[in-house]
Amino acid sequence: MITKEIWNSGLSLKEYIGQMDTLQKEMQQRVNDLRITSAEFQKLREFNQVRKILLLTEAWCKDSLMNLPIIAKIVEASPYTEMKIFIRHENPELTQFFSQHGYNNIPLCWVMKADFSFCGAWVERPQSAYRMLEAWKNNHPDYSEILNDNTLSDEQKKIKIKPLLDLLLDEMWNWYDTGLQSDTSREFQNILNC
Repeated sequence: MITKEIWNSGLSLKEYIGQMDTLQKEMQQRVNDLRITSAEFQKLREFNQVRKILLLTEAWCKDSLMNLPIIAKIVEASPYTEMKIFIRHENPELTQFFSQHGYNNIPLCWVMKADFSFCGAWVERPQSAYRMLEAWKNNHPDYSEILNDNTLSDEQKKIKIKPLLDLLLDEMWNWYDTGLQSDTSREFQNILNC
């Protein structure tokens, strides 16, 4: 169970971005540039139930880069919704708690009511993104080949795969700008209504 003490130890969006050691510029750019639709904004303004969103992530997580700004805009638009961000490697007890509940991927949004009772969870990326990522991997077989090449050290893999990861990030940015943002928003708002 998440307690008030745990909740209060979380970071605000500004604090989280300020301490990021990777993708900080990109995260700030997405937060600054991202907009939700006027219909979504109006719907969120009218949402009148208290919700607390505990978001577990890591700075290197590209799914977090794409989705955390969307969730932040949802929280910003909804007067009864709050968000606290927790860095997974700095919070082993939380990580273990979520793992015991079957949640091992990030970003993880653990949505709670005012009394910290569990409401629902949203994990990693919208459902439609899984198909897009799978198609991308099928179109870039060298991605899996590099990851599965046992003749390479972890550092060699990191160097060889970086251009592909950069390409994937560019493509993900486009995916979210052309539809996945709405998918994330819709899925996440369904959980808020628990």
